[in-house]
Amino acid sequence: MFASFLLVLQTFLSFSFVLFHFYLNLQPKTYSTEEFSMKKILFLILPSLLLLSCKEEDNTVEEFANWQSVNETAFKAAYSKAVANTTDNIDTIRCYSLVGKIKTSPEDFIVVEKLNPIQDILNRPGVKPGSPLFTDSVAVSYRGRLQPSVSFSKGYVFDQSFTSDTYNPQIAKPVKFRVSSLVPGFTTALQNMNVGDHWLVHMPQQLGYGTTQSSSSSIPPYSMLTFEIILEKSWR
Repeated sequence: MFASFLLVLQTFLSFSFVLFHFYLNLQPKTYSTEEFSMKKILFLILPSLLLLSCKEEDNTVEEFANWQSVNETAFKAAYSKAVANTTDNIDTIRCYSLVGKIKTSPEDFIVVEKLNPIQDILNRPGVKPGSPLFTDSVAVSYRGRLQPSVSFSKGYVFDQSFTSDTYNPQIAKPVKFRVSSLVPGFTTALQNMNVGDHWLVHMPQQLGYGTTQSSSSSIPPYSMLTFEIILEKSWR
């Protein structure tokens, strides 16, 4: 929007300069060559000075400045906190595709905060214990956020299946997925959850959408993803 304004302004000033130049050439030359040249020079640089002034007053701030560094720092902090934790409510889980490999790094893991299970789901008839397999299908309620940024103090919500501030099983509309169809971090989480589990899952960009723009174009490269996930149902 602002860039378009600058382009229009620049076009207008350039056109004005042409008219002014034409006007000077029509006037009787009652002034010296030096004075005439100086007037042309001053008018020539006027558009640039005005544009520079406009740019100095432009308060546009980049929404995701230093995004790679911000996200790498945030995930390392979450990982370190989980490793140092001595309770069972915060844990790290290695990506399902890397299990059995010797070399490890923090980016091979997701960090999970295990919230209270949803009793309304556990009390439903036919609920069976056990975690979904890679080839299974699931019904989940979820909300995905980015790290806090300029306009979003709690992190931009890029996708969600429920719009209330907190999850409500009475009005939730879970979405069906194949476990294998999701980003590695999400797939890893699901294979370690039981029906009724309510987790907050932090995924490094390596287990999310990586260094490229997501297909939805709302997730910048290098984004750490934080998903609130409720596993409502699982079947083969």
